[in-house]
Amino acid sequence: MAAPMARRAAMISLVFRRLFHGSAPSRCQEFDTRMLELVVCPLSKKPLRYDPENNELISDELNVAYPIINGIPNLIPEDARLIKNPEEPQDSGTEGTKEQ
Repeated sequence: MAAPMARRAAMISLVFRRLFHGSAPSRCQEFDTRMLELVVCPLSKKPLRYDPENNELISDELNVAYPIINGIPNLIPEDARLIKNPEEPQDSGTEGTKEQ
């Protein structure tokens, strides 16, 4: 009776290992940069650039970053994140006040 239970426990362990370690999406898989010739921003229809540091495709026109998951770009606008434009000055909160 102990042998079937041990076999069942081993099978359950194997299933959980495959579920949580073998098929989990990884943001580390390499993006094929040849895809940049084919994909464009779904909103602006302009070319995207690859940011290997953050593993994202960037739309410079809209300042939006699309994540790349498991080597596949996720071009769903709702899943993208807004990025700050480095050329814009930081708002110090003093624009609305005037000296009299």
